[in-house]
Amino acid sequence: MDQTTSYLYSLQKFGMKFGLRNIRALLQAAGEPQRKFPSVHIAGTNGKGSTSSMTAAILTAAGYSVGLYTSPHLVSVRERIRINGAMIPQKEFVRLVRTLQPEIDARQATFFEAMTAMAFLYFAEQQVDIAVIETGLGGRLDSTNVITPLVSVITTIAKDHQEQLGDTLTAIAGEKAGIIKRHVPVVVGSISGPALRTIRSTALRRNAPLHPAKSFALPRGTTLDLRGSFQEENARCAVAAATLVSTTMPVGDAAVRQGLSNTTKLSGIRGRFEVLKGRPDIIIDVAHNPEGMQTLSEELGRLPYKKRVVVFGVMKDKDHRSMLRSLAPLRPMIIAAQPSGERALPVTAIIQECRVLGLAVTGSDSIAQAVRRGTSNAGKSGVLVIAGSNFLAGEVLPLLENKS
Repeated sequence: MDQTTSYLYSLQKFGMKFGLRNIRALLQAAGEPQRKFPSVHIAGTNGKGSTSSMTAAILTAAGYSVGLYTSPHLVSVRERIRINGAMIPQKEFVRLVRTLQPEIDARQATFFEAMTAMAFLYFAEQQVDIAVIETGLGGRLDSTNVITPLVSVITTIAKDHQEQLGDTLTAIAGEKAGIIKRHVPVVVGSISGPALRTIRSTALRRNAPLHPAKSFALPRGTTLDLRGSFQEENARCAVAAATLVSTTMPVGDAAVRQGLSNTTKLSGIRGRFEVLKGRPDIIIDVAHNPEGMQTLSEELGRLPYKKRVVVFGVMKDKDHRSMLRSLAPLRPMIIAAQPSGERALPVTAIIQECRVLGLAVTGSDSIAQAVRRGTSNAGKSGVLVIAGSNFLAGEVLPLLENKS
């Protein structure tokens, strides 16, 4: 497995390629697996991972065999490909890489292109009833955008990945709206202004019925497994998607309630305001842009902890200043950390910005040291928050699980 994973990661040298030529060639060589199962396609700046997992959980609770393709992973690359919450088995993962490797090498396919082809082939081989497919980046030129789903979903529009998607919300919305297909209904989450007008215009041109998520109510008695008041909007997107799917695949209120109250178990999702009870309590969240951090900050502000300590690690291409400004009203202590990889922002840059903002801050030489310092500073009655990057969450989770 290690050799297989190393091979896949080696494909990162080909970077990101925006376009569908490679993925179409890979899928053609594999027998067009993406045409062998119905799907739900989900894009958005924030909330698309939670919405994808909630949608998959609802459909699983309804009794269907449900594929789920998400990114990025936190701990194991196999997390990206699941059926009914279970990761693809190691043996199957290795087999699929070997099956596709000649075409991957011939095309110099990227890591994400290879993973997408593997997911589609696995879902087809396992004869899933339906698959929930999350975009990787954007939508229009994303490798997942070779499917014609039963429903498309766009959760939110905010500034992130501007180098690839554009500097304005209108431009970003235009890229996300690229997943809208002719005559395929599209659900929109908490989106307004020019971004919504862009999406509405694309939907109109493609005769795609537009459904605001806010017009779909959660069934009476529904409780959400994923914590945070912000998850209600994601849940509405998931309920809207499931409701529209139910015209061909029945989904009742009982399945909606069961799916939303057991999302973690039924989908395998981690790191969404995930609370690990202890002394101190630890909250792990993959918020990695200003809007996500603002939402996290608001939710933390509702909790009664007297002392808040945040282990903060972020990638260089993120707006870390705005992210830290979102946390500033809480007056937390910041433990600056640097996740593995060339893209990670150095600890010194985080410390410098914290001092500008007047936040208490200390550095760390490793993620393990950051967690130890954070735990010590939070004390038994405080809270330790891990936030800023999927990569940071992915490094912290194994440390905490080994400790427990």
